[in-house]
Amino acid sequence: MKKTLVFVVLMAMLLPVLSGCAGNKPVEPASAEEGGKLGGELNMLVMPGYEEDKIIKPFEEKYGIKVNAKVYSTSDQMFSLLSNSAEGEWDIVTPDTPWIAKLVDADLIDELNPEDYPEIDNFYDRWKDFDQVKVGGKMYAVVSRWGYYGIVYNSNYITEEEASSTDFLYNPKVAGKVVLFDWYLPNMGMLSRYAGYDEPYDISGDDLLKVKDILNQMKPQVGMIAATNADTIQALANESAWISFGGEWLQVLLKEEGKPIEVTVPKEGGVSWTESISIVKDSKNKEAAKAFIQYLTTPEVQAKLAWSDAFHSTVPNQKAVEHLSKEQAELLNMHDTEKMEAMLANIATRKVPEDEASWQAIWDEFKSK
Repeated sequence: MKKTLVFVVLMAMLLPVLSGCAGNKPVEPASAEEGGKLGGELNMLVMPGYEEDKIIKPFEEKYGIKVNAKVYSTSDQMFSLLSNSAEGEWDIVTPDTPWIAKLVDADLIDELNPEDYPEIDNFYDRWKDFDQVKVGGKMYAVVSRWGYYGIVYNSNYITEEEASSTDFLYNPKVAGKVVLFDWYLPNMGMLSRYAGYDEPYDISGDDLLKVKDILNQMKPQVGMIAATNADTIQALANESAWISFGGEWLQVLLKEEGKPIEVTVPKEGGVSWTESISIVKDSKNKEAAKAFIQYLTTPEVQAKLAWSDAFHSTVPNQKAVEHLSKEQAELLNMHDTEKMEAMLANIATRKVPEDEASWQAIWDEFKSK
């Protein structure tokens, strides 16, 4: 009995020492990988769609986190808000991928470990190792949503064959029936593809002047330069316009309303737009931020984002199709992987041109004529 008591006392004395030999580490809170309740708050600066209840509420319930979201409408606005925010004000941001390098240069977002995001393995090939989410070989974002600019047209007036080439936008048949969204980047990018440039934003000098000339030739065809995407949609809906540069994110909303609007990538090629999700550098809840990215990239949540109330679009995770209806998958062209990969092969990545000011000046001059 005495020996047993001595042993118990000795073990009680040695336990702190043994614990110290193990590193004297405090007990860690449950991690996202363990499925524990992380608690606290997650503050997100996002594009429309990510903040919707069908996406946010299940995450809050699973991890015991309060999510606060602020929606921005342009990348310029996002950069300004993030640059001028208080330290620790934001945890998550959803930048357009051409802005990743700018955010890294400004030391505003964190490097990510690809191994933390296994769903990337289920992405379409284009987005698995996408160059725009990397800087210096390091990953700073995960692609979250994407779409493309092709030709959106009213099939009551325009045939599929006619819409198969950007050249048709110059046809007298659609004079005054072309609507363009007021942004140089997609419009001039599409015309750069039409001019024969596979990398439409990597041009300058005489090549850029060629695109300028092609743009100016379109002026008599344009009946409206729309201030917002909503204005573009309205013009197509009321048939004041029959044709525009756009993608499924524009066409599907109109199809749901019964409008005869179709979309195609012209033979000269289209351009993509790509959103991503990053962890803000001075986030106060990085474990929760990582958990949210992991959650957002799962097939079920990707499907919810693809069919968000804000607008409908394609997403990088191919398995999202398993959580979409047959009609939804077909409208987004996600029902046929081979067809999607073939379409992606004819879509160039949208970039911010090196000489952005010259591009903007050409567009501003075009609008003023």
